[in-house]
Amino acid sequence: MSIAVSGTEFTDTDGVDGLIEMAGSAQCDAVEFWHPKNAVRDGIDAALGKLDRAGLRIACVSTPSQLYGTGEADGVSLLHEAITIAARTGCKRVNTYFGHAPVVDDRRAIAAYAAALAPVLDHAAAEGVVVVLENEFDAFGWDPAGSDVSRRPVALAELCARVGSPWFGLNFDAANFLCTAVSPARDALPLLLPWVRYAHVKDVRRAPAETPPDGWTRYTDHGRAYDTAPLGTGELDWPAIIASLTTAGYDGYLTLEPHCARSILPAETARAADYVRDVIKVHAPSHQ
Repeated sequence: MSIAVSGTEFTDTDGVDGLIEMAGSAQCDAVEFWHPKNAVRDGIDAALGKLDRAGLRIACVSTPSQLYGTGEADGVSLLHEAITIAARTGCKRVNTYFGHAPVVDDRRAIAAYAAALAPVLDHAAAEGVVVVLENEFDAFGWDPAGSDVSRRPVALAELCARVGSPWFGLNFDAANFLCTAVSPARDALPLLLPWVRYAHVKDVRRAPAETPPDGWTRYTDHGRAYDTAPLGTGELDWPAIIASLTTAGYDGYLTLEPHCARSILPAETARAADYVRDVIKVHAPSHQ
């Protein structure tokens, strides 16, 4: 397994300089490049050039795209752009999200998503790139109905089986499942392991009534509040999760996204990377 760091921690005005610094803090050689925001300031050619000169590979090209509900057309277009960038840089995966609607109808949602995804997968297959779907919670209050199929492991497994393509898989985000009140290690990962092609790593815990600790982020999902936390101090059982991934043969990236304030990001990234390496050493020694 290899460590990468995510460009989701930065804004449109930051460019990739902070992402390069973050990779240095983690002592890793791979980054998750967010399109378009990581290239807004400098342009795509300059941004990719900076990463290349820093000796950094792209683990995944991530996009704020969704293929169900409003925004489908924009999402398809953005994914085509991301696939082109991935192919250009030798990256093997692009990340996307499911989407949402006013009502919960998993059967209809799965059929609609699979139909919208089909032409994207044709492009992905031609370029040798895997499209990974990240499971999500209602982090921004856009899905009060809870219509996003990726919230529910059983429905998500049905979607993966329906698509049935080697060019489609999952970005397993254990913390996101916890924020939907799903036990990631017990109720999600065993069911979804056949389709895991990428993984995000962060920690969260149920929030107390008081404000979150300085530097950390509070999210609310359908009335349940969660705070991000230093990796290894929250509610995620990362040793069990990494051991399960190892047993299933996963040997891909574990991408850090602390979701903390910029003032503590370098230190928390370094700490998280050390924690992951220690867990791998004990629970996945053959994957160091």
